[in-house]
Amino acid sequence: MKITFIGTSHGVPSSERHCSCTMIEVGEKLYFIDAGAPLPDSMLRQGKKVNDIRAVFTTHVHGDHIYGLFPLCDLVSWHYKKAFITVFVTEQELIPLIKDTVRLLSGTDPDKRINYELTLPDKVYSDDLVRVSFIPTKHKEGGAKPSYAIRFEAEGKKLIFTGDLSGLLSHDDFPKEISQEETDLVVCEMAHFGVEHIYPHMQTAKTKTFCFTHVCPLDKYDMIEEIKNDFPFSVITPKDGDTVEL
Repeated sequence: MKITFIGTSHGVPSSERHCSCTMIEVGEKLYFIDAGAPLPDSMLRQGKKVNDIRAVFTTHVHGDHIYGLFPLCDLVSWHYKKAFITVFVTEQELIPLIKDTVRLLSGTDPDKRINYELTLPDKVYSDDLVRVSFIPTKHKEGGAKPSYAIRFEAEGKKLIFTGDLSGLLSHDDFPKEISQEETDLVVCEMAHFGVEHIYPHMQTAKTKTFCFTHVCPLDKYDMIEEIKNDFPFSVITPKDGDTVEL
């Protein structure tokens, strides 16, 4: 399994970083966690084929996590005719918005080759390669709007992506599963709280690698560097294009 960090920025892109987007390669197939980056452009620059995407899982409906869905769904509807993709979104209202945009842009059938699914706490995606489940968080309006962490399992490995969490972790929504389950990789946001808020959760994490993305402000990179040797696991802060192999 190979994980490529396509976009590691927070909120808005920067000169060197796209917004949140992570590509996971399992065998010959591709899966994405969030789509804040321009998906077709980004993956083609990685030498990957749109036809090899099986599914895209978004953690919540904020622009820096879903804007890349629009060009992807449009191009799949009329150009990438061998692609068949499942797209998970957390709010029903987004599905007709994507479909209407596809109709407006290309006049094609927005349901052709794309299966739109609404993420729910008890829903599981599985195929012959992966199993994906969803952990509710409280990033959006303290839980009034849905947001999720994502558990991704393949090839005997387990990853958890926290997605965006509540400000200062005030709603205690850091996934408890990270302390309860053995994982190979945790990918955690670092825009909505400080090192002092995440540190206690890192002390109980049962993982081999703890990865910070979505970092804001950028001086948090220095703070992370100061604590990275405090734990029995690796702590990394990837840039766009960096990879991890499990």
